Amino acid sequence: MSVGIVTDSTCYLPAEVIAELGIEVVPLQVISNGVAFNEVGGITVDEVATALRSGKSVTTSRPNPEVFVAAFEKLHNAGHESIVSVHLSSELSGTYESAVLASRKVDFQVDVVDSRGIAMMLGFAAQAGGKLANSGGSHADVLDLIQRKCAGASIIFYVDSLEFLEKGGRITAMQAKMGASMNLKPLLHMINGKVEQQELVRSSEKSIARMIEIVGAAARIKSEIAIHHVEALDAANSVAQQLKELTGIATISVTSAGAVVGTHVGPGALAVVVSPQV
Repeated sequence: MSVGIVTDSTCYLPAEVIAELGIEVVPLQVISNGVAFNEVGGITVDEVATALRSGKSVTTSRPNPEVFVAAFEKLHNAGHESIVSVHLSSELSGTYESAVLASRKVDFQVDVVDSRGIAMMLGFAAQAGGKLANSGGSHADVLDLIQRKCAGASIIFYVDSLEFLEKGGRITAMQAKMGASMNLKPLLHMINGKVEQQELVRSSEKSIARMIEIVGAAARIKSEIAIHHVEALDAANSVAQQLKELTGIATISVTSAGAVVGTHVGPGALAVVVSPQV
């Protein structure tokens, strides 16, 4: 049975990987000053950062179920008898719910996975599932692999400014004001599919150093690591080099985060994903 893989635009997989594995990517939307853009090909994270700095309203929106139906049918019409669809955490977006609703509207097998994560937490899972599917793996085996990759993955965010966490309702105005006055930089992680504060560290340098320490303790030689950034390429490359030396992992990808994540964490943010090789 040929298995197709669907994910969403917050996976942040490189375009060449998506093309090579034939993964179908459904875009979320970013609404900037009342105008909706697809995250893929519609608006860049740099444009989002510029809008945020200028005080414009920027929000995000899930795809509707009909978009997922079209994606599922596209793969099915291309010869895939069943589909595994993996998406960002249902605690962060209604994307998973839309995919589930769409799966009930088609007459072939679609299993929808809530990654309980974001970015390369689901990207690594979709990539692994795509490789197994392309090598002839069964639907059950592809689904199991994707679920295990999601369950074992972790992410830690460094956020340069508390302003955008406040706008997103993750901290109060008082917390943002106090944190800014003390030069506190939050480290965030995901617990049970939700983004939670892990630590508050004084100064950017100490916060990033602490992030590297945490990731180094969590990563193993048989782990995969990806780094995302929002207008912070030099910092991301520095983190990648330090993690290579600390973990012995030779290849660590560094990519820009997409517009959806950029909307919520703001310019200067970094994120490090660790995924087990299962």
